[in-house]
Amino acid sequence: MAVVTFDRRDFESLLGKKLKDSDYTEKVPMIGVTTESLSSDSVSFEVFPNRPDMLSAEGFSRALKAFVGGGKKLKYPAAKVYGGIKVDKSVQNVRPYVVCAVVRNLKLTDSVLKSLIQFQEKIHETFGRKRERVAVGIHDVSKIEFPLKYAAYEPSKISFVPLDKKEKLNLAQILKKHDKGKDYGWILEGKKKYPVITDAKNNVLSFPPIINGELTRVTGKTRDLFIDVTGTSKHYISKTLNILCASLIDRNATVDAVKIDYDKSSEITPDMNYQKIKLDKDYLNGLLDADLNDNELKTILSKMGIEFSGGIALVPFYRTDVMHQIDIVEDVAISMGYEKFEPRIPKIPTMAARSELQEKCSAAREIMIGLGLEEVVSFVLTNNEKQFKMMNAPVEEAATILNPKTEDYTICRKYLTPSLMSVLSENKHNEYPQRIFEIGDCVRLSDKDTGADNVRKIAVAICHGNADINEIKSVLETFMLSYGTNYALKNSSHPSMIKGRCGDIIVGGKKIGFIGEVDPPVLQNWGLEKPVAVFEMVVE
Repeated sequence: MAVVTFDRRDFESLLGKKLKDSDYTEKVPMIGVTTESLSSDSVSFEVFPNRPDMLSAEGFSRALKAFVGGGKKLKYPAAKVYGGIKVDKSVQNVRPYVVCAVVRNLKLTDSVLKSLIQFQEKIHETFGRKRERVAVGIHDVSKIEFPLKYAAYEPSKISFVPLDKKEKLNLAQILKKHDKGKDYGWILEGKKKYPVITDAKNNVLSFPPIINGELTRVTGKTRDLFIDVTGTSKHYISKTLNILCASLIDRNATVDAVKIDYDKSSEITPDMNYQKIKLDKDYLNGLLDADLNDNELKTILSKMGIEFSGGIALVPFYRTDVMHQIDIVEDVAISMGYEKFEPRIPKIPTMAARSELQEKCSAAREIMIGLGLEEVVSFVLTNNEKQFKMMNAPVEEAATILNPKTEDYTICRKYLTPSLMSVLSENKHNEYPQRIFEIGDCVRLSDKDTGADNVRKIAVAICHGNADINEIKSVLETFMLSYGTNYALKNSSHPSMIKGRCGDIIVGGKKIGFIGEVDPPVLQNWGLEKPVAVFEMVVE
């Protein structure tokens, strides 16, 4: 969760009314945030990760204004299509996506500038996964000549003056000498070329996700902005741009769209159309134990900035947390007030108890923690790239998402090890040794009516300079002894493991998992420079 601090006078100006201290402590938390601190000059809130639109003073006040007094549908039309940016093929394996906008007639007061900088920092740290998934660049558009180009270059072949420097540096030098290069250079580890945005005069505007150029520095005199958002997911960068554009329009600025030209396609960004989600009233009323009609739902959802008519919910384009009607149900519950729901004892003729599988998992978790391993929890949803290709394993048939919202999540995982490799990859900047485990569900295809079964698995990964098969075997031996299970190891091969340093885990004559040292090419795929030893098996 992120803590944001707003100038109280500016925040209440955006809100259109002054609030008492008691309003901040009693009413504001009702929309799902916590008031952290309060003074006559400023106010701080803790915002949950699912509402990045509330990381800015504009977005927070917009949400609160609707919640307190209801609200009408807000329109944020793009005034015109501005310039363009050509996306070169060379960025596909580095940082493949970019979206842009031009913002005009923005009055950059101290409050606006502070809010803009804070939003950029908070979105990078949370929604943007420390700039790896999303990075925002903000420029003075008067210093730019369209059209633009987004391409990848060899680190020594292109130079420019980065922000807060007076001399030209090439891309490799920036990673070594500039503070931002030192902080975020890990994102580009293992890449032979780095992404750069240039204008029609070949001036460098941005070296994403590291630093902008000094040429397009934004000052208090800047009135027109160019915004670029780059990243590894088109969904997340598009939502980030939408949030930022909505906030600046709330400051009475005008947003112009920008045409993005890929090799075989093009698009206009930002896309500020409202999302339509069909809402089944019976489904909603059944979950909430309510009896709400269309008119009541229209009033209730207006408090969350959502329009409702004819069974269709119109969700603002800056909301990133609404993907399914269950998210609408949650908004209805928040709007009504959780305190208004009365708890009831369910009419079920049985005694509650934890399942046998859950008991086994709890015991396994206690053993792993006792062995000094740290638990991680990752998503069941993944994609073929991470689950198979980055593990140098053949792509297997998996439970596939019919209409995925993002390219990051297209299948259900069959193995836990890729999830642990992803965690290690994202934590290369943390100290070693790293010893982690996960107990979680995987999904395998079956002949059942559902077409698939959940399989509970446990996996361990150890990463440091001397991690090897002997260390991971010692962990497995101790775990199995504590767990009370007799097992055997059988030499075998595995596409992700070093030959001769892996094997099958056998229990009762049946293979339940594997153990081994991760092959160096696989480590390279994940950008890992230290050895990794793993084991993974079904919870029996």
